[in-house]
Amino acid sequence: MVGLLGLLLFPLLQANREVCQSPLRTIALEGDSVNITCSTLGTLRGIYLKQTWPSISDVIYYEDGLEPTVDPRFQGRIAYSGLQSNLTISLYHLQLADTGNYTCVAIMDDEIFGPGTLVMVTDQLPQAANTCQESWLIHFAFPTALAVGFFLVGLGLGAVCMLKRTQIQKLCCAKDKSPVYVIYEDMSHSRCNTMSIPNQYQ
Repeated sequence: MVGLLGLLLFPLLQANREVCQSPLRTIALEGDSVNITCSTLGTLRGIYLKQTWPSISDVIYYEDGLEPTVDPRFQGRIAYSGLQSNLTISLYHLQLADTGNYTCVAIMDDEIFGPGTLVMVTDQLPQAANTCQESWLIHFAFPTALAVGFFLVGLGLGAVCMLKRTQIQKLCCAKDKSPVYVIYEDMSHSRCNTMSIPNQYQ
């Protein structure tokens, strides 16, 4: 019975033990800094930020009320803020060798791993970032200008067609009209002036 109860409660206990991490990936120039935030649910003893690729090392171990333990490789290049349940870790003066995957690991009854943050340190911005403006011009500005150009050309052709149509209609109306001749007859001269003769038999 106890075993069955434990089996039923195990998913609920697991749901209350979670490690969230942000960002999932980031690109930084050599000499810049990155921030990694570890957020946890559940009863927490302490939290690690571990480098899990390409090599494995404990970058920092933090526990509320205690002095954190820092990897000598990051000594003087690391800072932190917040509590162990919501800890933001900042890595400064990044080097090319710092490229790797960094994972938040919560220490509870056992170790609970976060999804990890892939940090890429480069000495120059990626080509995609350098050509961002050119890409914008190619993929947005140029098609927009082309569409506006076609619209204006179509508008001009439409105006010309309407003008031609109006001129043709006027020409056809002028041809259909025939001159109307009005004849006025002067009836004043056609009347005969006759004298009325009285009827002698009346």
